[in-house]
Amino acid sequence: MIRSVKLWAQLGVLALALPLAAQPAPRLEVTSPVEGAYVSGPVMIEARLEPFAAERGITRVTFFADGVSVCIVTRRPYRCSWNAGATVRKHTVRVVAEMQNGKRLVDTVETRGVDFAESTGVSAVKVTATVRSGGRFVSGLKPSDFTVFEAGEQQVITGFAAEQSAVALALTLDTSGSMAQALPYVKSLAKEFLRPLPPSWPVPVLAFDNSVFVIAPAGAPPDERDRMIDLLEPWGGTALYNAVLRALREVEAGEARKAVVVFTDGDDRHSTVDATEVRKAIEASDAVVYFVASGEAARNRPMMRLVEELAEISGGRVLRGRTDADLAAAFSDVREEIRNQYLLTYVPRKLEARGTWRPLKVTVGCRGCRVRARTGYVVR
Repeated sequence: MIRSVKLWAQLGVLALALPLAAQPAPRLEVTSPVEGAYVSGPVMIEARLEPFAAERGITRVTFFADGVSVCIVTRRPYRCSWNAGATVRKHTVRVVAEMQNGKRLVDTVETRGVDFAESTGVSAVKVTATVRSGGRFVSGLKPSDFTVFEAGEQQVITGFAAEQSAVALALTLDTSGSMAQALPYVKSLAKEFLRPLPPSWPVPVLAFDNSVFVIAPAGAPPDERDRMIDLLEPWGGTALYNAVLRALREVEAGEARKAVVVFTDGDDRHSTVDATEVRKAIEASDAVVYFVASGEAARNRPMMRLVEELAEISGGRVLRGRTDADLAAAFSDVREEIRNQYLLTYVPRKLEARGTWRPLKVTVGCRGCRVRARTGYVVR
């Protein structure tokens, strides 16, 4: 009996030793971007180690883009946010994992560029996606959780910026004469809306009546921005369409996510452009547009249908504030939505002529999740 126990014990030790001896050598793999992809704008570099047990021996993982160190991480997930720039050109992405035993694991991928003949027709498409489940924003998603279809054809996501990434945001306030009673409260809401936003976000503040003007440029100190908001006075009519176009221009530069928030209490009566021009500008922009409406605007059904259509194209929405509490909740909800969005970037598989409308559809692979994104774009 004792000899049998010893024999089984020896066989058990041998069985345990075999898998250890047969384990493959640790391997590092860059999983995003993939070899030969087109990339531009915000890109999430991702790597993985195999087998999983190898991670215990890693001291740090360094991410390089075109020979420059851009991130160092010491634990999972092995991810690094990097901006590849506005143009689609060739890049070398290299990830190096240093191990406790002094060895290094390395993997390198090269992305594709476009030559001069192609460059006039190739540009990256940016799609901002809002994901909710049960009324709450969903965080922690990865590029592989999303699928983007352009005109029914699946695209390769080459750039990814997670929630809380930088946003170029323009806040635009109606200061027309009809705002006489509501303006003091709206000014306090505007300051409250801006206060929690990260200092790194460039947030110009605009106001409009018969005309549109920037009261605080992007990068203005918060106290100066608040002071300029306090100085606003109600006057004149409502140039809503002009205000939307100006706000879009304020955020069009750069590679960050883009958003425009427009508050109004009335219909447009003094713009020099019409709704068709505003629609074209939104279709050509990658900014998400939100309208917060109160007063006459919230009760005007034709106007509400129009701004809802404009917001939907961009992936935004319209919120109504019939009471002070509704208005406060609307501003808060918009701010939190903007802070919890994803930016997906891809280069279309098929090049189309400028001015062509390209329908988009974004899906997300998490149970019970709902995603909202722009419905399409016009090739520029």
